[in-house]
Amino acid sequence: MKLISAKTILGLSALLLTAACTDEQVENPADGARAISFTSATETRAAVEGNTLPGNFKVWGGYEGNAINVFNGETVQHPNWTYTGGTQYWIPGKTYNFYGVYPTSVNALCDENGTLTVSGFNCYKTGNEAVDLMTASQTGISYAAGVEPQPVLMQFGHELARVNVVATVEGGDATVTNIVFAGMATSGNYSSTVGWSNTAKGSFANPTHQTLNTEGVDLLGDMLLIPQAVSGFTLTVDYTVGGVAQPQKVITLPTTISQWDKGKSYKYTLSFKRNRLTVTVKVVDWNEEDTSVSWG
Repeated sequence: MKLISAKTILGLSALLLTAACTDEQVENPADGARAISFTSATETRAAVEGNTLPGNFKVWGGYEGNAINVFNGETVQHPNWTYTGGTQYWIPGKTYNFYGVYPTSVNALCDENGTLTVSGFNCYKTGNEAVDLMTASQTGISYAAGVEPQPVLMQFGHELARVNVVATVEGGDATVTNIVFAGMATSGNYSSTVGWSNTAKGSFANPTHQTLNTEGVDLLGDMLLIPQAVSGFTLTVDYTVGGVAQPQKVITLPTTISQWDKGKSYKYTLSFKRNRLTVTVKVVDWNEEDTSVSWG
């Protein structure tokens, strides 16, 4: 049997102790290490009011070209923006990139190169339940030892367009008894490098009787939809005037507004004037700058 010398044993012990200390330093950083923290904002006014996110988001991040070697889909929690998975600390001299997706309920991933993907996203919910898909990136952040770092500001932007259908009445009373908005893509996969793919069409309907007024009634609530070309979309409207049912109207949206772009809001207004129905569409950035076109 080969004997191990005391010198060898001491050398092995030193190596093990060094490894243990290295692991401990990662788990328990030395005094003066600075924790990575986050804060959030929105580039534009979200469908729900406010300039900050109303809920949790997922974050990915890392250094030296690897987007997931520090954070890999960790949840950053509203409103204090603490995160799960244990505190991570800045490493001096490293350059970091961070990526975020809101809300946490969507099926989102990020690869090592920082490409965000969302699979099987759908826009079926409307109004207060509509899902406002937003993404953020903050790249090229370097940390120098001894400097007090600021929280990483995740500046979120909309990946969807906001669409509303509003109805008004002048010179009489009118009630919309049913409306169906159809023909647009309502589900698909999103990539931060490719955009939207594998989209499928759907529709929105509201059979509830809604009595109109001069101020306007939102017939379907906020619809947060995939950016897309406007082609063949239809509004089918059943309504009464003075309590008398009118012939059903099937309106094909014009291509005057040819594209729904992300981060913009599109308001289609159905105007009932006696027996005449006209439609006006107004395009409004989420920051409220707008232009308008009309058709009827």
